[in-house]
Amino acid sequence: MTLPTAPEPIFLSPAPWYGETEYRVGCSSWLDASLLAEGSFYPDPKMTAEERLQWYAKCFDCVEVNATYYSPPSSRNSQLWAERSPPGFEFAVKAYSLMTGHHPKAQALPRDLKALLPQPLPVSARGEIDRKHFPKEALDLCFQWFREALAPLDLVGKLSYLLFQFAPWIGYSANALAYLASLPAEFPGWRIAVEFRNSSWIPQRTDELLRFLADHGLIYVAVDCPWQPLIPAATTDWAVLRFHGQNVKGWEAQRKGKQPSVAEKYDYLYSAEELHGLAETTRRFHGKVRRVYTKFNNNNRDYPIRNGLTFRQLLGQAVQNLEALKAEHEASRKERPRSRRARLPSAPPPGERSTSQDSLFPRQ
Repeated sequence: MTLPTAPEPIFLSPAPWYGETEYRVGCSSWLDASLLAEGSFYPDPKMTAEERLQWYAKCFDCVEVNATYYSPPSSRNSQLWAERSPPGFEFAVKAYSLMTGHHPKAQALPRDLKALLPQPLPVSARGEIDRKHFPKEALDLCFQWFREALAPLDLVGKLSYLLFQFAPWIGYSANALAYLASLPAEFPGWRIAVEFRNSSWIPQRTDELLRFLADHGLIYVAVDCPWQPLIPAATTDWAVLRFHGQNVKGWEAQRKGKQPSVAEKYDYLYSAEELHGLAETTRRFHGKVRRVYTKFNNNNRDYPIRNGLTFRQLLGQAVQNLEALKAEHEASRKERPRSRRARLPSAPPPGERSTSQDSLFPRQ
């Protein structure tokens, strides 16, 4: 088998790393709807949220929290994630849609953000509210909510980084650069990773962008996807790679204004040959960065689980035997019947305090 040539990483970290490199492999969700519907990963469809997280953590040492893109997090959930996951497990948390130039869904809009908008709510045909309608105070609230809500994870060392996945229509501009430069001050001491989806960043201004991120202590997110080339690079002593798959049809549908589901857009199972190439790319960071995160975002069915477990093997990591784990789970279930668990109350809406900061990509 002829393996694809792995691109050489670009290293721009202000503080070069010359020690051993730690590799962490995970998925972009442990509660993805298509993963739960497919039904082969979790041994029991009636598992509680706590049991699912603990089961996932038997197989991977990190995960992305995707739900925070749709609605800001709560400190209650953050505390539960910290308590229910094993020592050393880490969460990367996705920034809320308004924080990355997207248009929030009206249905899930927090009460305090809704109060800042004109009435009646200017809801689009897609059920979204264009970000241009939000005053700068709205972004202040989002920053505050994330700082407060994720504090329990940060306190116990389980918050790896905040992921800012810029909207495809957010192109290179002075306002966007100023916004990026402001993020470290908004989240002091936290790692911030940024993914770009507009060609005006990658590949048109790759060198300029990487230098800018390195100068501001921001992590560049390298992506394997249909919309831009994979450019592995380290702008800090951590590197992040996200593998979206190569579903060209799904991406083209979104680009043309359609609304494919997550499963339709990321419906892609990496082949063994592709995984070998991505593993070789990942290994080329060795000895040059402190840590490398690889996250599988090819979210349809159990594809990210299968690819993620294989990827761990390719990096020389121990991998759990799922069938053996399921047999143990079944034996334990028979010996100790599951007790009924009370459903946790819904998280309260975020608070109402605000601080003054520049708005997201201010209008001219």
